[in-house]
Amino acid sequence: MRRNRRGGSQGLEFGGSGEDSFVAVVVTKLTGALLFILLLTMVIMVLIPKAIDVPASPGKANEADAEKRDPLTITTAEGLPEAIAGRPYTLALAAVGGTGTRKWSVQGQLPEGLKFDDTLGQITGTPTKGTPEPSRLVLRVSDGLKSDARPARLVVFESDSPLTLPSRWKPSLPPIPWKSWLDQGVGFLLIWVMHILSMNILRGMEGSASEADSSNASTEEMSFSNRRRYRAYKIAVRLVTSLATLGLAAWLIWPHLVPK
Repeated sequence: MRRNRRGGSQGLEFGGSGEDSFVAVVVTKLTGALLFILLLTMVIMVLIPKAIDVPASPGKANEADAEKRDPLTITTAEGLPEAIAGRPYTLALAAVGGTGTRKWSVQGQLPEGLKFDDTLGQITGTPTKGTPEPSRLVLRVSDGLKSDARPARLVVFESDSPLTLPSRWKPSLPPIPWKSWLDQGVGFLLIWVMHILSMNILRGMEGSASEADSSNASTEEMSFSNRRRYRAYKIAVRLVTSLATLGLAAWLIWPHLVPK
């Protein structure tokens, strides 16, 4: 402390020491340095992207997606639908879950006539013969990351009757109950209709021959021969009609005469 004599007045004056000035300078510089570091840190945080915004590598992303999805599982039953020899067969294998394109494979011997399409995952073809025992197979599927396998069995049965192509006219013709019609007397009607038609045809032919003979007077012997021939034709038609009538009558009566 010292006295102040400036301006003709006296007073006490407290003067600062050198240590106080040094402390003030250090505090000021440290505050400025801290502010600079804080500002630099904020700039760095803005420029550097956050870890959540950085895309993961493709391999890690696929692994993460695969873990989130359902596991790859074959849903086709162990007992495959039965096939029949000589008939077309198609079976599409099925699976759920997984990612990407599925790749199918079948281990084991397929029945003769069948083949496997690994692109579509289908068993197709026409088996040629039945199998005495079920064919043991192993179905496998993979999507590039995961895979699944399942045992399976396939049976081929023999057909009860050989396959035949349907007749072109068969679908358009209804079945005819011949037995019922004959039992009701329709057969007699058909026989006599055929008899009348045959006799009319013969009379027409005989009339045409008679006209041709009458135009030529020198053919009297030929005219007599024609009349005799057509008379024989008529006798033959009557005989056939009579025999057919008797045969039909015997066929209808015979089951009632023979004891069962």
